[in-house]
Amino acid sequence: MQKEDLLTLVYTIQKYKCEMQTVELKAAHEGCPTRLFDSLSSFSNQDGGGIILFGIDEKQDFKVVGVYNAQDLQVRVTEQCKQMQPILIF
Repeated sequence: MQKEDLLTLVYTIQKYKCEMQTVELKAAHEGCPTRLFDSLSSFSNQDGGGIILFGIDEKQDFKVVGVYNAQDLQVRVTEQCKQMQPILIF
């Protein structure tokens, strides 16, 4: 995803104040969400997949809150993907 596409997506989410069928939000500013299995499974079973957008908090009026540590978040999401059957690769 290009930077411009990401900014457009964030703007759209903030404008309409909702997730979309193929976009799910996770705040992740206080740590990695512990249960991503439902989202990962759902998106892996859709023809077009989906996007989990970390760093936007619905509870704070869809404010961009960032993530606690991008590198660690990526490692932890990858670990959760590896626990699934079949293993998800992203």
